[in-house]
Amino acid sequence: MKFVELKKHLITNNFYHCYNLFGDDSFLIDSSKNLLFKYASNQNEFDRIMLSAENFNQQNVLSILNTPSFFGGNKIVVLTGVEKTKNKDVLKLVEDYSKFPNSQSIFILISNESLFDENKFNSKNFFCNVDCNRLDRNTISSWINATLKEKNATITDEAKLLLIDYTNEYLSRISLELEKLISYSNGNITKDDVELLVEKSLEFSVFELTENIGIGNRKKTFEILSHMMEDKKSAPTVLSLIQNYFRRMLFSAITPKTNLQIANELGVKEYAVKKAKETSKLFSKIALKDIVELCGELDFKVKSGQTNYKNAVYYLIMYILESNRKSI
Repeated sequence: MKFVELKKHLITNNFYHCYNLFGDDSFLIDSSKNLLFKYASNQNEFDRIMLSAENFNQQNVLSILNTPSFFGGNKIVVLTGVEKTKNKDVLKLVEDYSKFPNSQSIFILISNESLFDENKFNSKNFFCNVDCNRLDRNTISSWINATLKEKNATITDEAKLLLIDYTNEYLSRISLELEKLISYSNGNITKDDVELLVEKSLEFSVFELTENIGIGNRKKTFEILSHMMEDKKSAPTVLSLIQNYFRRMLFSAITPKTNLQIANELGVKEYAVKKAKETSKLFSKIALKDIVELCGELDFKVKSGQTNYKNAVYYLIMYILESNRKSI
Protein backbone atom coordinates (compact mmCIF):
# COMPACT_ATOMS: atom_id res chain seq x y z
CA MET A 1 0.00 0.00 0.00
CA LYS A 2 0.99 3.64 -0.37
CA PHE A 3 1.83 5.74 2.68
CA VAL A 4 -1.38 7.74 2.24
CA GLU A 5 -3.41 4.51 2.66
CA LEU A 6 -1.74 3.39 5.89
CA LYS A 7 -3.81 5.32 8.44
CA LYS A 8 -7.10 4.15 6.91
CA HIS A 9 -5.83 0.57 7.07
CA LEU A 10 -4.69 0.82 10.70
CA ILE A 11 -7.99 2.27 11.89
CA THR A 12 -9.64 -1.05 10.93
CA ASN A 13 -7.49 -2.86 13.56
CA ASN A 14 -6.89 -5.63 11.02
CA PHE A 15 -3.11 -5.59 11.27
CA TYR A 16 -0.48 -7.57 9.40
CA HIS A 17 2.19 -9.51 11.30
CA CYS A 18 5.00 -7.87 9.34
CA TYR A 19 5.36 -4.49 7.58
CA ASN A 20 8.16 -3.37 5.29
CA LEU A 21 8.46 0.43 5.35
CA PHE A 22 10.60 1.32 2.36
CA GLY A 23 11.37 4.36 0.24
CA ASP A 24 13.47 7.48 -0.17
CA ASP A 25 11.61 9.91 2.09
CA SER A 26 12.66 9.52 5.74
CA PHE A 27 9.78 11.74 6.89
CA LEU A 28 7.25 9.28 5.47
CA ILE A 29 9.06 6.31 7.00
CA ASP A 30 9.10 7.97 10.43
CA SER A 31 5.45 8.97 10.04
CA SER A 32 4.49 5.38 9.11
CA LYS A 33 6.36 4.02 12.11
CA ASN A 34 4.62 6.51 14.42
CA LEU A 35 1.21 5.61 12.98
CA LEU A 36 1.91 1.95 13.73
CA PHE A 37 2.99 2.88 17.27
CA LYS A 38 -0.20 4.88 17.72
CA TYR A 39 -2.80 2.52 16.27
CA ALA A 40 -1.26 -0.95 16.56
CA SER A 41 0.29 -0.95 20.04
CA ASN A 42 -0.26 0.19 23.60
CA GLN A 43 1.16 3.55 24.61
CA ASN A 44 3.92 1.68 26.37
CA GLU A 45 7.66 2.00 25.68
CA PHE A 46 8.35 -1.54 26.94
CA ASP A 47 6.44 -2.95 23.97
CA ARG A 48 8.34 -0.87 21.39
CA ILE A 49 11.69 -2.45 20.62
CA MET A 50 14.20 -0.84 18.24
CA LEU A 51 16.88 -3.04 16.63
CA SER A 52 19.47 -2.53 13.89
CA ALA A 53 20.31 -4.90 11.03
CA GLU A 54 23.95 -3.98 11.61
CA ASN A 55 23.93 -5.98 14.87
CA PHE A 56 21.43 -8.60 13.72
CA ASN A 57 21.25 -11.87 15.63
CA GLN A 58 18.62 -14.27 14.39
CA GLN A 59 18.06 -16.10 17.67
CA ASN A 60 17.75 -12.87 19.67
CA VAL A 61 15.25 -11.37 17.23
CA LEU A 62 13.16 -14.55 17.12
CA SER A 63 13.16 -14.68 20.91
CA ILE A 64 11.94 -11.07 21.09
CA LEU A 65 9.23 -11.67 18.48
CA ASN A 66 7.95 -14.77 20.23
CA THR A 67 7.94 -13.27 23.73
CA PRO A 68 4.51 -11.99 24.87
CA SER A 69 4.01 -8.24 25.31
CA PHE A 70 4.43 -6.78 28.82
CA PHE A 71 0.91 -5.51 29.35
CA GLY A 72 -1.14 -7.35 26.76
CA GLY A 73 -2.01 -6.10 23.30
CA ASN A 74 0.57 -5.85 20.53
CA LYS A 75 4.31 -5.53 20.80
CA ILE A 76 6.14 -3.75 17.96
CA VAL A 77 9.65 -4.81 16.96
CA VAL A 78 11.43 -2.46 14.53
CA LEU A 79 14.50 -3.55 12.56
CA THR A 80 16.20 -0.63 10.77
CA GLY A 81 18.82 -0.50 8.02
CA VAL A 82 17.84 -3.69 6.21
CA GLU A 83 19.48 -4.14 2.80
CA LYS A 84 18.11 -6.70 0.37
CA THR A 85 21.47 -7.87 -0.99
CA LYS A 86 23.43 -7.58 2.26
CA ASN A 87 21.03 -8.94 4.87
CA LYS A 88 20.04 -12.33 3.48
CA ASP A 89 19.87 -13.64 7.06
CA VAL A 90 17.12 -11.14 7.85
CA LEU A 91 15.13 -12.19 4.79
CA LYS A 92 15.52 -15.84 5.78
CA LEU A 93 14.27 -15.06 9.29
CA VAL A 94 11.15 -13.36 7.91
CA GLU A 95 10.40 -16.32 5.68
CA ASP A 96 10.79 -18.74 8.60
CA TYR A 97 8.82 -16.53 10.98
CA SER A 98 5.94 -16.30 8.50
CA LYS A 99 5.13 -19.96 9.14
CA PHE A 100 4.39 -19.46 12.86
CA PRO A 101 4.08 -15.73 13.67
CA ASN A 102 3.29 -14.51 17.19
CA SER A 103 -0.19 -12.96 17.21
CA GLN A 104 0.98 -10.37 19.77
CA SER A 105 3.99 -9.14 17.77
CA ILE A 106 4.18 -6.77 14.81
CA PHE A 107 7.52 -6.89 13.00
CA ILE A 108 8.55 -3.72 11.12
CA LEU A 109 11.41 -3.81 8.61
CA ILE A 110 12.83 -0.48 7.42
CA SER A 111 14.73 -0.41 4.13
CA ASN A 112 15.45 1.68 1.04
CA GLU A 113 13.76 -0.77 -1.31
CA SER A 114 10.99 -3.34 -1.09
CA LEU A 115 12.32 -6.56 0.41
CA PHE A 116 9.58 -9.01 -0.63
CA ASP A 117 6.72 -9.48 -3.03
CA GLU A 118 3.63 -9.64 -0.83
CA ASN A 119 2.38 -12.65 -2.80
CA LYS A 120 5.40 -14.66 -1.68
CA PHE A 121 3.76 -15.56 1.62
CA ASN A 122 0.98 -18.13 1.94
CA SER A 123 -0.80 -16.23 4.70
CA LYS A 124 -2.58 -13.18 3.27
CA ASN A 125 -2.41 -11.29 6.55
CA PHE A 126 1.30 -11.85 7.25
CA PHE A 127 3.18 -9.29 5.13
CA CYS A 128 2.52 -5.78 3.82
CA ASN A 129 4.70 -3.34 1.91
CA VAL A 130 4.29 0.36 2.74
CA ASP A 131 5.64 2.56 -0.03
CA CYS A 132 7.33 5.61 1.53
CA ASN A 133 8.82 7.03 -1.62
CA ARG A 134 8.20 10.70 -2.33
CA LEU A 135 4.56 11.71 -2.72
CA ASP A 136 3.02 13.30 -5.80
CA ARG A 137 3.02 17.11 -5.95
CA ASN A 138 -0.71 17.49 -5.36
CA THR A 139 -0.55 15.44 -2.16
CA ILE A 140 2.51 17.40 -1.01
CA SER A 141 0.70 20.66 -1.73
CA SER A 142 -2.29 19.52 0.34
CA TRP A 143 0.03 18.48 3.18
CA ILE A 144 1.68 21.92 3.17
CA ASN A 145 -1.72 23.64 3.26
CA ALA A 146 -2.92 21.49 6.16
CA THR A 147 0.32 21.98 8.11
CA LEU A 148 0.25 25.75 7.68
CA LYS A 149 -3.43 25.90 8.63
CA GLU A 150 -2.61 24.22 11.96
CA LYS A 151 0.04 26.87 12.58
CA ASN A 152 -2.13 29.81 11.45
CA ALA A 153 0.33 30.53 8.63
CA THR A 154 -0.04 31.08 4.88
CA ILE A 155 2.05 30.64 1.75
CA THR A 156 1.58 32.04 -1.75
CA ASP A 157 1.05 29.55 -4.58
CA GLU A 158 4.29 30.70 -6.22
CA ALA A 159 6.25 30.20 -3.00
CA LYS A 160 4.73 26.76 -2.44
CA LEU A 161 5.68 25.51 -5.90
CA LEU A 162 9.19 26.87 -5.47
CA LEU A 163 9.54 25.20 -2.07
CA ILE A 164 8.52 21.86 -3.58
CA ASP A 165 11.00 22.33 -6.43
CA TYR A 166 13.89 23.42 -4.21
CA THR A 167 13.46 20.42 -1.90
CA ASN A 168 12.98 17.95 -4.78
CA GLU A 169 9.61 16.90 -3.30
CA TYR A 170 11.04 15.43 -0.09
CA LEU A 171 8.68 15.97 2.86
CA SER A 172 11.65 15.30 5.13
CA ARG A 173 13.13 18.58 3.91
CA ILE A 174 9.88 20.46 3.40
CA SER A 175 8.82 19.91 7.02
CA LEU A 176 12.09 21.37 8.29
CA GLU A 177 12.11 24.28 5.87
CA LEU A 178 8.52 25.23 6.74
CA GLU A 179 9.42 25.76 10.40
CA LYS A 180 12.22 28.10 9.37
CA LEU A 181 10.04 29.95 6.85
CA ILE A 182 7.18 30.42 9.31
CA SER A 183 9.51 31.94 11.92
CA TYR A 184 11.22 34.23 9.44
CA SER A 185 8.09 35.45 7.65
CA ASN A 186 5.86 35.76 10.74
CA GLY A 187 3.53 33.21 9.16
CA ASN A 188 3.09 34.78 5.71
CA ILE A 189 5.51 32.99 3.39
CA THR A 190 6.36 34.53 0.00
CA LYS A 191 8.50 33.54 -2.96
CA ASP A 192 11.25 35.90 -1.77
CA ASP A 193 11.35 34.08 1.59
CA VAL A 194 11.84 30.72 -0.12
CA GLU A 195 14.56 32.06 -2.42
CA LEU A 196 16.39 33.60 0.53
CA LEU A 197 16.15 30.79 3.08
CA VAL A 198 15.76 27.43 1.33
CA GLU A 199 18.83 25.68 -0.06
CA LYS A 200 18.21 24.27 -3.54
CA SER A 201 18.51 20.52 -3.93
CA LEU A 202 21.22 19.27 -6.26
CA GLU A 203 18.59 17.93 -8.65
CA PHE A 204 16.91 21.33 -8.91
CA SER A 205 20.27 23.05 -9.41
CA VAL A 206 21.03 20.71 -12.33
CA PHE A 207 17.65 21.42 -13.89
CA GLU A 208 18.19 25.17 -13.45
CA LEU A 209 21.72 24.90 -14.85
CA THR A 210 20.55 22.94 -17.89
CA GLU A 211 17.67 25.31 -18.60
CA ASN A 212 20.01 28.32 -18.55
CA ILE A 213 22.48 26.54 -20.83
CA GLY A 214 19.60 25.83 -23.21
CA ILE A 215 18.48 29.45 -23.44
CA GLY A 216 22.10 30.64 -23.67
CA ASN A 217 22.21 32.60 -20.41
CA ARG A 218 25.96 32.31 -19.86
CA LYS A 219 26.13 34.56 -16.81
CA LYS A 220 23.44 32.66 -14.89
CA THR A 221 24.86 29.34 -16.05
CA PHE A 222 28.27 30.02 -14.55
CA GLU A 223 26.79 31.50 -11.38
CA ILE A 224 24.92 28.24 -10.76
CA LEU A 225 27.88 26.08 -11.79
CA SER A 226 30.29 27.99 -9.55
CA HIS A 227 27.98 27.58 -6.57
CA MET A 228 27.72 23.83 -7.19
CA MET A 229 31.47 23.40 -7.65
CA GLU A 230 32.28 25.37 -4.51
CA ASP A 231 30.07 23.13 -2.39
CA LYS A 232 32.23 20.26 -1.10
CA LYS A 233 29.24 17.93 -0.94
CA SER A 234 27.89 18.58 -4.43
CA ALA A 235 31.11 19.18 -6.40
CA PRO A 236 32.11 15.50 -6.80
CA THR A 237 28.72 14.60 -8.30
CA VAL A 238 28.19 17.51 -10.72
CA LEU A 239 29.50 15.68 -13.80
CA SER A 240 27.43 12.54 -13.18
CA LEU A 241 24.30 14.58 -12.40
CA ILE A 242 24.64 16.53 -15.66
CA GLN A 243 25.27 13.30 -17.55
CA ASN A 244 22.18 11.63 -16.04
CA TYR A 245 20.00 14.65 -16.73
CA PHE A 246 21.01 14.83 -20.40
CA ARG A 247 20.40 11.09 -20.73
CA ARG A 248 16.93 11.64 -19.31
CA MET A 249 16.32 14.50 -21.74
CA LEU A 250 17.53 12.42 -24.70
CA PHE A 251 15.37 9.47 -23.76
CA SER A 252 12.36 11.75 -23.19
CA ALA A 253 12.90 13.42 -26.57
CA ILE A 254 13.14 10.26 -28.69
CA THR A 255 10.64 7.88 -27.08
CA PRO A 256 6.91 7.85 -27.87
CA LYS A 257 6.13 6.60 -24.35
CA THR A 258 4.10 8.63 -21.87
CA ASN A 259 5.69 10.58 -19.03
CA LEU A 260 4.50 7.99 -16.54
CA GLN A 261 5.92 5.11 -18.56
CA ILE A 262 9.26 6.91 -18.88
CA ALA A 263 9.28 7.71 -15.16
CA ASN A 264 8.68 4.05 -14.25
CA GLU A 265 11.38 2.90 -16.65
CA LEU A 266 13.96 5.40 -15.39
CA GLY A 267 12.98 5.10 -11.73
CA VAL A 268 12.19 8.81 -11.28
CA LYS A 269 9.13 10.91 -10.53
CA GLU A 270 6.73 11.72 -13.37
CA TYR A 271 7.24 15.44 -12.76
CA ALA A 272 11.00 14.99 -13.29
CA VAL A 273 10.29 13.51 -16.72
CA LYS A 274 7.90 16.37 -17.52
CA LYS A 275 10.63 18.93 -16.72
CA ALA A 276 13.24 16.95 -18.69
CA LYS A 277 10.95 16.80 -21.70
CA GLU A 278 10.33 20.55 -21.53
CA THR A 279 14.06 21.32 -21.26
CA SER A 280 14.94 18.88 -24.06
CA LYS A 281 13.12 21.18 -26.50
CA LEU A 282 15.94 23.70 -26.05
CA PHE A 283 18.33 21.26 -27.75
CA SER A 284 18.25 19.23 -30.96
CA LYS A 285 18.15 15.44 -30.64
CA ILE A 286 21.56 15.23 -32.30
CA ALA A 287 22.97 17.74 -29.80
CA LEU A 288 21.57 15.75 -26.88
CA LYS A 289 23.17 12.56 -28.23
CA ASP A 290 26.53 14.30 -28.72
CA ILE A 291 26.43 15.76 -25.18
CA VAL A 292 25.65 12.36 -23.60
CA GLU A 293 28.56 10.82 -25.51
CA LEU A 294 30.90 13.66 -24.48
CA CYS A 295 29.89 13.20 -20.84
CA GLY A 296 30.94 9.56 -21.09
CA GLU A 297 34.25 10.47 -22.70
CA LEU A 298 35.04 13.09 -20.07
CA ASP A 299 34.10 10.74 -17.26
CA PHE A 300 36.56 8.18 -18.68
CA LYS A 301 39.33 10.77 -19.00
CA VAL A 302 38.85 11.90 -15.39
CA LYS A 303 38.92 8.33 -14.07
CA SER A 304 41.95 7.42 -16.18
CA GLY A 305 43.87 10.54 -15.10
CA GLN A 306 43.92 12.17 -18.56
CA THR A 307 42.31 15.36 -17.22
CA ASN A 308 41.28 16.76 -13.86
CA TYR A 309 37.67 16.83 -12.71
CA LYS A 310 37.15 20.60 -12.61
CA ASN A 311 38.56 21.11 -16.11
CA ALA A 312 36.28 18.36 -17.43
CA VAL A 313 33.14 19.95 -15.93
CA TYR A 314 33.92 23.45 -17.22
CA TYR A 315 34.92 22.14 -20.64
CA LEU A 316 31.60 20.28 -20.86
CA ILE A 317 29.57 23.39 -20.02
CA MET A 318 31.55 25.59 -22.45
CA TYR A 319 31.12 22.99 -25.20
CA ILE A 320 27.33 22.76 -24.68
CA LEU A 321 26.91 26.55 -24.58
CA GLU A 322 28.94 27.04 -27.73
CA SER A 323 27.50 24.15 -29.75
CA ASN A 324 23.92 25.00 -28.77
CA ARG A 325 24.47 28.66 -29.69
CA LYS A 326 25.58 27.64 -33.17
CA SER A 327 22.63 25.29 -33.65
CA ILE A 328 20.00 27.94 -32.78
